[in-house]
Amino acid sequence: MTGGELSLLQFADRIGLNLFALLTIGLALHAASGVVERNLFQSLRSRIILTGAALAFFAAARLGILVAQMGDGGNFLDPELMPLAWMALGDSTLAILAGTVASITGVWFGSRTLAGVGAATLSFGFSLTGHAQGLIDPGLAPIMVAVHVFIAGFWIAAPISLYPAATLDDVQLLSRLRRFSSIAVLAIPILVALGVWLAWTLAGGAEKLIGTIYGLLLLSKLAIGIIAMSLGALNKQVITVKVAVDSDTGRQWLRIALLCEAALFAAAIIAVSSATTIGGPVE
Repeated sequence: MTGGELSLLQFADRIGLNLFALLTIGLALHAASGVVERNLFQSLRSRIILTGAALAFFAAARLGILVAQMGDGGNFLDPELMPLAWMALGDSTLAILAGTVASITGVWFGSRTLAGVGAATLSFGFSLTGHAQGLIDPGLAPIMVAVHVFIAGFWIAAPISLYPAATLDDVQLLSRLRRFSSIAVLAIPILVALGVWLAWTLAGGAEKLIGTIYGLLLLSKLAIGIIAMSLGALNKQVITVKVAVDSDTGRQWLRIALLCEAALFAAAIIAVSSATTIGGPVE
């Protein structure tokens, strides 16, 4: 494969890795935090197994793509280059896989604690590689990346757990909406604040934040996040109330709002995947 083809493959892999990591983290956290009731964990099992399996595939593909990039582009399993790729991505890959297994196990056996530990471990895997580690003085940046990913996962899985399916009665749906909102009202502002700080730190200041493609991609992700946060506030202040007083209309509004949120989350994942593929820290 040519360098350009490998770059496109890497971009696609990055989108898949980010998407399924965030969904796995989010589903595990919704189990751990009580957004999804323990007696309804069964509804999460097939979903988290699916997202976890997809995540494992993209994590393995990330290794193979790096091997191909270091070689002639045609061998994704070169035994001589695989140890070098593992040196770069091994710790991150192990943390991601361990977190995925723990998340699935926690949801499957009804352990909120194990599901939460799995989500945290998976998030930590993203702090072990990437642009934050590429800074001359990473400082707290890698840890802040892990926290950012942890909260983002909780948020991004909302369209799945909060979707007003016919199998959820109004009492269960309202319980989920209120539980999610009680956590999100504190967590999402932290997520946005961390996003601002990380964008500033990784881009290298205001000038490079607005004067480079890398910086603009990070800013676009932030802008999308702020729009989604506004939509989330609408969910809390208006739509949840509507579900309580007029279930049919409220559920219809909620479906539309969650579909809009899902589209915004997809755009944010594409933006950050683009940034982490085409650019990097200024150092």
